[in-house]
Amino acid sequence: MFKRNRIAFFLVIVLMAAFSGCTKKWEDHDGITDAALNNTLMQAIAHTPNLTKFSELMVKSGYDKIIGSSKTYTVWAPTDQALQTLDPSIVNDSARLKRFVGNHIANQSYLSGSAVADQRIQMLNGKFVVMSGSKFDSANIVSSNAYANNGVVHVIDKFIPAMDNIWEFVNSTTVSPLMKGFLLSLTRKVFDPSKATQIGVNPTTGLPIYDTSTGLVSRNAFLDSVVNVSDESNQYTLILLADNAYTAEFNKLTPWFKTGTADSTNRLSAFWLVKDLAFKGVYTASQLPDTIVSQFGVKVPINKSAITASYRTSNGIVHVMSQVNFNLKDKFPPIYIQGERPTAFYLDRTANTFYRTRYNPLTGSNFNDIMMTNYNVANYYIRYLLRGVNSMRYNAYWVAVNDLQTTPLWQQRLGYSFVRNDSLIVSLLPAVTIQYNNFSEVPLGQFTFSTFSDQNFYVYGPTTASTASNNNAITLDYIKLEPAF
Repeated sequence: MFKRNRIAFFLVIVLMAAFSGCTKKWEDHDGITDAALNNTLMQAIAHTPNLTKFSELMVKSGYDKIIGSSKTYTVWAPTDQALQTLDPSIVNDSARLKRFVGNHIANQSYLSGSAVADQRIQMLNGKFVVMSGSKFDSANIVSSNAYANNGVVHVIDKFIPAMDNIWEFVNSTTVSPLMKGFLLSLTRKVFDPSKATQIGVNPTTGLPIYDTSTGLVSRNAFLDSVVNVSDESNQYTLILLADNAYTAEFNKLTPWFKTGTADSTNRLSAFWLVKDLAFKGVYTASQLPDTIVSQFGVKVPINKSAITASYRTSNGIVHVMSQVNFNLKDKFPPIYIQGERPTAFYLDRTANTFYRTRYNPLTGSNFNDIMMTNYNVANYYIRYLLRGVNSMRYNAYWVAVNDLQTTPLWQQRLGYSFVRNDSLIVSLLPAVTIQYNNFSEVPLGQFTFSTFSDQNFYVYGPTTASTASNNNAITLDYIKLEPAF
């Protein structure tokens, strides 16, 4: 019993000593933290001996006042030695200086060592910089996590210039003048009522009346409908073609965009070329695959030996290439017209129209189609409008599933309309018998379009009217138009 009491007493003494030591360390921690929290971020920077130059730049750029607000910030401050190589022209240009200093400050607190993987952080100038562990972009964090009452300061051994994003690079570069010129030509002024000045109210409609000289903003068709490579929050890869490569690929495309004028043909051909040269994600030269697929599903062949230069940007990378030899079959993939998405009908036969989901045993997948029966109209048709059909020859196919009856079998025809001598004419391919339970593509024939234009396609049913045994029927899963070069 005595031995057991001695051991218990000894344990109590040890625990008291340990607790006393922990208390002292916590008091020391509190003392350091409290002292640091008496200073603002700007005071912490100004009181750090090797941050004199950056402190001056903060004041000159006006960021000393910005980080003096009640918000929380993180500052990555380059040392005086690091700033010795800073271009004086940046210091003497207020806009460039603000952009430069703002590239070292972010909202919220980011602690060094807390990011295991790369973390893209938005700076106050709108750019994103990567922090990972003890690195800030290419700079080393030599002194970290200095607390202030409105954030934290890290000292870095080099400054990080504010790079252009991909779109800014395109605007300023002298490489690839032909492709650059076309991309910039896609910029136009559009009216934005949210930015316009209202000068009255229409008494009839009650809608606002705007001063039309206000509210005009610049929009670019490439950024709007391809990839917005001006977006700083995401990362992209852009291929710029050297003039010889741009001209070679452009000339391959012009026969398929014949219009009424050379200007519209050239503009359509150029857009069809550049739309497949921007990609989401960053691909360095070594990371580029032999073939990369654009967001429009086009295979882009990559010959790495044709990369003549690569430029890093704030939101990705730009490669200049002397060759991108597109395969026309990849550039012009087959066009599909879905049967269950009609544009119009010859007459309203809603009660005789069925939108179905079926299973295709050949593909192992479900599909949607349209089925019309017993509509009692001769030469009834379903119309489909297809925008932007190229000036080329197409092989036509369809999948049209008859799962109604083995007899009688009906016939369908595919046609398209065009205007001749002010008259609308429908060109029809030969009639095709719709076999029972045929889930395969059926070849229909060829269409040739002489100009690039919108086209109306028609699926015609039988030439006679009937309400007996599904003699009048139309069915369609899809139409496929395959370019025949």
